[in-house]
Amino acid sequence: MAEREDSVHRVLIKNGIVVSGGKERQADMLIEDGRIVKTEKDIMLGSLLRHAESELLDAEGCYVFPGFIDAFTQFEAEVFIEGQQESVRSPDDFESGTKAALAGGTTSIINCALQKNGQSLQDALDAQHAGALHKSSCNYGFHITLTPPKQNAEEDVNTVPEKTGEIPQKNSEDSPAEKSETVTEQMTKTVMRGVSSYTVSMSGFNLQLSDSEIFEILNAAKEHGALVCCRCENGDMVRHLVEEQLKNKRKRPSSHPISRPPAVEAEAVARFLSLAQLADVPVYILNVSAKQSLEQIKLAKKRGQKFFCGTAPQYLLLTDSLYRKGGFDGAKFICNPPLRKKQDLKALQKELMRGKADLIPGSKDNSYIDIICSDHAAFDLAEREKAAKKGFSKAAPGLPGAQYRAALIFTAADVGLDPDAQDSAPADTAEKELAPNFRLTPARFSALVSENPAKIFGLYPDRGTLAAGATADITVWDPSPAAVIGESNNLHKGGYTPYEGIRVRGQAKYVLLGGKVCVKDGTVVEEKQGRYLFRKTGYPASN
Repeated sequence: MAEREDSVHRVLIKNGIVVSGGKERQADMLIEDGRIVKTEKDIMLGSLLRHAESELLDAEGCYVFPGFIDAFTQFEAEVFIEGQQESVRSPDDFESGTKAALAGGTTSIINCALQKNGQSLQDALDAQHAGALHKSSCNYGFHITLTPPKQNAEEDVNTVPEKTGEIPQKNSEDSPAEKSETVTEQMTKTVMRGVSSYTVSMSGFNLQLSDSEIFEILNAAKEHGALVCCRCENGDMVRHLVEEQLKNKRKRPSSHPISRPPAVEAEAVARFLSLAQLADVPVYILNVSAKQSLEQIKLAKKRGQKFFCGTAPQYLLLTDSLYRKGGFDGAKFICNPPLRKKQDLKALQKELMRGKADLIPGSKDNSYIDIICSDHAAFDLAEREKAAKKGFSKAAPGLPGAQYRAALIFTAADVGLDPDAQDSAPADTAEKELAPNFRLTPARFSALVSENPAKIFGLYPDRGTLAAGATADITVWDPSPAAVIGESNNLHKGGYTPYEGIRVRGQAKYVLLGGKVCVKDGTVVEEKQGRYLFRKTGYPASN
């Protein structure tokens, strides 16, 4: 028995402010062999740390959060631009992207696995596994992004196949049974491999699905208890408005938000929610950015519909004035939906503050915004600016943000600060379009960046909580350090950050993956320790 005790790996986190389940308290935390054993005040050291395989971590003055979960990332992203033969690929792979995320306090990511032309859902999943295995510094899962059936790169994006829902196989010599696999049959195979969510898009070249295709996917997901997540913009209107801008020789990035106004997003949000209502299934809306969209979401909540929504830091902190920067410098901020006006930012911030950390996500009495993810998609800056000179729509859309997601929100929301304290942000941050501060409690912050993602996407209660028995994926967050975001600090690839020059408060003092310390004082000390997350289907677990 003594020999077995000697082999136990113990970690004791002392003197931290433990934040979990809508509550915060001063306590110590004992971890054994990668799982949380107990959280209570003044855990006596005794013989706990006499063994070589034991560590003591001092968390005095720090918050102890469940490890941050970035619910949407796009590492190894590939974008198809209309009129171009070759796709645009992100230089950011799992190695660089997850290292950046880990340094920022993120222990788990869920990456979007694009179903490319001719692939089955299993093919798309296999390709992502190959990219992440032995390279990821975060634990990782996958959403599979479904693309138009029988879609060839040369075909129009709105082409509808004869048999909606049939997705071609990569090998033309596959058996007839495999060739005709339906979405439902393919979902069965991928759900058995730990996928519990799928993404669809209502716009985008080689991405846009028709309403009938989305409806069939919703019904297939319902059979499995899987969640369908949608990028909501009216693709037909976007195409028309882009062509209108280009026809009038308005090619600069300043035309990007004009081609994708809030009404284009709000209409698609309403339509997607109507499809979900018809299918009678919960859904998730990505990247809510506009006040008009919130109005449509409110109407659906009033009629009793159950669904979830998320946003990203850029839609809380940056405005569309950045597209009007000199020359083609605005190209670095191109994302879909585009950055919005201050009135939209304020509406989202107000909605976030309305939320309650102790209520389950998606409940009618909680905030309409359940998650803040990065939707990280990094593309080479020089290539983006070069492409934008041919027209703003030629620049690959997406912004890097996995490394700074937590620090940006922690800072902008004044997490943990006295509400009466004077804002200490330097005056020059206004030039960087850092939004006026709003307020989140540490518990609400934890819900948005860790607990709700775990509950919505099938990771709870193994993750997203600090309860006894949970996996010890933990972020110890020191609120004291201040830093200015800059290219010299970036661990992701692409050559820039849209948050250049913004001062942030706080950093990850320690990040633990399965009880193993992988980050110390914001520096990654153990790389490539991530493991695949087999996610459960079904909808949020209660607290």
